[in-house]
Amino acid sequence: MTVVLRDAMTFLSKDIDPIVGAISYEKPLSADTPVTIKTDSKTVTVAAKQIKLSMFKLDNKLFGFIFKSTLYHSGDSKEDFSKWNQGTKQMLGRELKPGFLEVRP
Repeated sequence: MTVVLRDAMTFLSKDIDPIVGAISYEKPLSADTPVTIKTDSKTVTVAAKQIKLSMFKLDNKLFGFIFKSTLYHSGDSKEDFSKWNQGTKQMLGRELKPGFLEVRP
């Protein structure tokens, strides 16, 4: 099953700006799973283990993260969501859009 996260901020290195775009991968996610990052101008495919951090909105209440080839989500309090939303807004100049989608083969 393909997982698509439509608006993610993905860091591949601490020395370069994040790539902002849709990411997709086949379940289950592991260190060697290929992850495709698509922006308006380019497409990059990397192994999940190459992602330092990816942040995305799962919905209007939760943020999701890929860190060390593992999926995580923020706490479900309004305060947690507000902090992550404000932080990503400061980095990007806009809020991330919610956009989690599972596509069956």
